[in-house]
This record gives sequence, C-alpha cells and structure tokens, in this order.
Amino acid sequence: MFFEKLYNLIYHIGFTAGSGFMKFGKWLSRGLSRPVKTVGAVFFAVFLVIDKFILKTFKTVSAEFKLLMADIKRVSSGLNSLIHTDRKSAEAKLRIYIKKAFSRHGIVFTFAVNLLVPIICLGVLCSTIGYWNKATLALEIKYNGSVIGYAKNESEYLDAEQQAKTRLKTAASASGKEQELIKPAQYQLKVVNKTDLTDSSSMCDKLIENSDSNITNACGIYINGDFLCAVKNETDATSVFDKILSDYKIDDPNAAKSFVENITYEQGLYPDNEATVWDAEKLSAKLKSKKSEAVYYTVKDGDTVSGIASANGLTVSELVQLNPGLSETIRSGDKLLVSSEVNYVRVQVTKTETHNEAIAYTSTNVNNANLYTGTKKVTTKGVNGVQQVTELVTYIDGTRVSSKEVSRVTLSEPVNEVIQIGTKAPITGKGSSGGKVITTGGRFVWPAIGATSVSSGYGGARRHGGIDIVKPGGGSTGLTIVAAASGTVTTATYHPSWGYYIVINHGNGLSTLYAHTLPGSFKVRVGQKVSAGQPIANIGSSGNVTGPHLHFEVYVNGRRTNPMPYLGR
Repeated sequence: MFFEKLYNLIYHIGFTAGSGFMKFGKWLSRGLSRPVKTVGAVFFAVFLVIDKFILKTFKTVSAEFKLLMADIKRVSSGLNSLIHTDRKSAEAKLRIYIKKAFSRHGIVFTFAVNLLVPIICLGVLCSTIGYWNKATLALEIKYNGSVIGYAKNESEYLDAEQQAKTRLKTAASASGKEQELIKPAQYQLKVVNKTDLTDSSSMCDKLIENSDSNITNACGIYINGDFLCAVKNETDATSVFDKILSDYKIDDPNAAKSFVENITYEQGLYPDNEATVWDAEKLSAKLKSKKSEAVYYTVKDGDTVSGIASANGLTVSELVQLNPGLSETIRSGDKLLVSSEVNYVRVQVTKTETHNEAIAYTSTNVNNANLYTGTKKVTTKGVNGVQQVTELVTYIDGTRVSSKEVSRVTLSEPVNEVIQIGTKAPITGKGSSGGKVITTGGRFVWPAIGATSVSSGYGGARRHGGIDIVKPGGGSTGLTIVAAASGTVTTATYHPSWGYYIVINHGNGLSTLYAHTLPGSFKVRVGQKVSAGQPIANIGSSGNVTGPHLHFEVYVNGRRTNPMPYLGR
C-alpha cells in the first residue's frame, strides 16, 4: 500500500513537471520566432541589394570579359601570322583593335580601373606609411668634417657632448689644464632611417675618437678623491695595492686588513704621457714612500709635558703614547716625538682582543656585641671577581687607535669582605696615677689611655711587627702609655727607627715593647718593677714615623707575635 502511494506521488510530480516544461518550450518558441524572422528578412534584403548592385555587375563584367578574351584570341591568331610578313601592318592593326576593344568592351576596362586604382592607392598608402614608420627626421652631426651620427634632437647631441666632456675631464684634471677638449659640432636636419639613429653613448665615443686630444683609455687611481696617476688597466693597479696588504704581516689570521685611505679606480680617458700614465713599478714605489716624516720637539728650559702637548695639538695621553715611558720629569735638550711619520697609504688592521678586568668587592660591616668598641675583625676576606672583556680593536700602521667593546662575560663573581665591628663597652679602672685604664677582655690591659683605635694592624704587606694605636680623630700626642702587664723594665733608650722606646719583661718568655714615645716622658727606669696600668711614658712621634702614635709589640721567647689576642681583640 505504501509503495503504491509513493509510486503515484512520483508519477504525479513527473507528469506535472513534464507538462510545465512543454508549455515553457512553446512559449519560448513563440517569443524567439519573431526576432529570428526579422533578422532573416534583413539579411535577405541586404542580399537583394548586393545581388542587384554588385553581383549583377560582376555577372555583366564576367560575360563581357569572356567576349573580350574571345576577341583577343581571334585577333591574336591573325596578328601572329601578320607579324612575320608585315610588321608595320601588324602594329597598325593592333592599334586599331585596341581602340575597338576599349570602345566595345569599355565596361571591363572601367571595372578594372575602378577596382585596381583603389588597390594601387592603398598599396601606395601602405608603402608610404611603412616608409615613414621606418624613417624619421634627425640631425646629421658633423665633427671635424666627419659625419659621426644622427641624433633624434639637439638635446640628445648635447647629452653626448656633455658625456664626452665628463669623460675627458679626467684627462683635463690629470694634465692640470683647463682647455676645451671637445669643440663645437655642426649639424643639419635630414630624413634618415630609424635604424641609422645614433644613441648618445655611441655618439660620445665618436666625439672622443675624432677629437684632437692626445689621450688614451686607462684606469685612473684616486686616493681620498685626489688623482694620483693612471695605469693601463685596473688589474695592474689592484695587484700593487693587494701586494702591499699581503706583505703587511700580522699575528692574527682572523684579523681584517684594509687601507685607511679610500682607494677608488675610474676607467676613463687620460693624457697619454709619462707624468700621468705610470707602470706598476713606479706606482709601487710611490705608495711605499712617506707622506710626511716624523717630527721631534727639543725641550727647552721651563717647558712642561702638558705645555708641549698643547702647543703641538696633542693631549698629554697622546704625547705619552708617542713617547712611551715619558714622565713629568723632562730636561732641557730632550727630544720628544710630537708627530709620527705617515706612510703614503696606511694599513688598518681590525681584530678582536680579550683581556680580564677585576670586579671590585665591597666591604660589609657587621656589629658584634662580643667585641669591644674600636675592635675590627675580618671574618670573610674580600676577593675581586673577574670579567673577560672582548673588544674590536683597530690599529693603524701598528699603532692602536680605537677599540669598541663587543662583549663582557663574568668568569667569577667577587667575594665581598665581611668585617665584624665591636660594640661592647670597655671595662674601665684606675691606674696607679689616677688615669683611666681599660681592659678589653684580654690578658693585657689596653696600653694607652684615651687612644683606643688601631691605625695599622699586625703583619700584612708591610710585615708590621706590632700594632699602631692612636686616638680617634687625632690628638694622640701626650696621651699616657701604661704597662700592659706587671713586670720589670729591661730597656728604656733611643733607637733610630723606634725613637724613644721601653721594653718590659713579664716573665715566662713574655715581653712587651712601647715605641715612638714623647722625648723626656720616660716615667720608669731600667730594672724598675711596674704593675699593670702603671704609667710609663707619653705618646709621641720620635724615630721614623709619619705622625704621633704608640707602636706596641708583644714578644714570646724573643719572637714577635700578634698583640691583638693578648688585648682581647
């Protein structure tokens, strides 16, 4: 049942669609039939016109032409036999026949004329157009009596003339003469084939070839824009310059070599003489010569290094670079180099160089309550870091003239110094003279009253045998020196280095020394027993010193040792 309904539906749709298309086709046929019939009628009318006026004429002319050909055939057979017997009669008869043919068959000749004349005229027109397409009006250029070419217009010739003057300018400048090397040309208007036209470049060559100048084609060499000479070809020139560079020895195979001066080559026309055109040998000798010699200055009384540098347009560093080892101490008669010799061409070498630079460490102070005030203790030693610096360095004839940093790489970081600063207040007490004696937690009392700072420690680069004690902020002279511990005075005398000094023996191989005391301030004598904190002298600056201070030393079994641990610092 379902398939039957589906079949009926499809059938109905197909039937309806088919009917619709048939109706549409009939409507389209009726709509197009009228324009088609109209176009057909027009073509038929045109055909009738052509048939009446053209085809009918062709038919008439064709028929008449057949008659003409028949007459010619008929007459020609009679003329052939007559020509052999009576040539004059044959010629007269031919003339008569020609007249009759034009009269009888005039339509053929008229048609031929009407057909051929337009064709001939068209041919003449095409030939004329073709000729003028290939031909043009141009200027015939005459120079020194010879035709050197044809220019499209005057500006093209003037352009060629300017080119020639420009090319010959090298010859003029090389010879040092300003004469006019190109003379005025003569020209007149002419019709020529376009293929005969001469471009400005070719005409320029012709102008130069026909000039009266004694010139030759060569390669000019210019240094910083100034003409030096000309050589026969560029290969000769470059080979000389290349040899100078190849002979210049450098220790770095990766370095780049070049000339400081700007060397240029210009192919052109130059005066053909020995002063202008050189060979490779002469060029090489010139390039290896000196442009300027070294200049020396003789020192006079009252001269200074800075004054000599300024007078010669130099900085002090530049003068020192020219004269390695130069110092401010100069004497009359000394000779100083103020200007190096300069080669005619200088060689510039550019290469990369590396060197190490120190990265300075910093110091950090850390307060320490376990150390007495005025005590400093380095717990971490400072170490500079290292950086590798790469530079692009330029040398001119072996002298370093400039550098540009390319990169900077840190090889090792700096280790910063850490210093422990004591903040603990010192213990004070009374000395036997009533002065304030302090102890800083060590075995000994502090050996000076009022002087609590250490200006120079034990050991180090100076190999200092003790410590130097001063008053903070200055004013150490006259301050009281006390015995660091009880003992017996063994020495109280003068020494060229220590000045007035005292030595106390504390027993068990331990002794102390107090140097640079104030002259006349001894308060003890040799053999006297003293107690800790007892005044023994005053701070001074006797002996080899730079300022007032107490130089304090500790000896154990006759050998110097660091006093700081005995003082609790």
